Amino acid sequence: MKIIPFVLLLFLVFAPNAYSQDISGSWRWYEEEDKSLEIYLVKADSTFQERFDFVGTHCGVYQNGNRMDCAVEDYSIFIKQQSENSYSGKIKSAYSLTEFEIRLTYLESEKKILWEVTKKGEGQYYFPMKAFLE
Repeated sequence: MKIIPFVLLLFLVFAPNAYSQDISGSWRWYEEEDKSLEIYLVKADSTFQERFDFVGTHCGVYQNGNRMDCAVEDYSIFIKQQSENSYSGKIKSAYSLTEFEIRLTYLESEKKILWEVTKKGEGQYYFPMKAFLE
């Protein structure tokens, strides 16, 4: 009978961390020299923690720097972990000031993130619809 409380305690300690994967840091995508995207993610602090697991900034550059969509002073990316290696949320374009829905899939064996825009916002933007970030 003493093993049941011990197993319950282990479950309570480790269950909240089942999906506590850390994808913090800089992730980049380059297509030739004409296009690029860099995102920087951090774990959400108490300001965002109830709604999001990670927040971040982005900088998309197209046409050799003639078109830029960069939000480096304010958070523009807000994501929540849905399951192991899978995140969804939104990005606010700094160019058009509209929101897009995104999905990020962490490819653990390759140490890459699959970036996908799942719902386009209005206006112009300068980041890829789908790309592998390293």
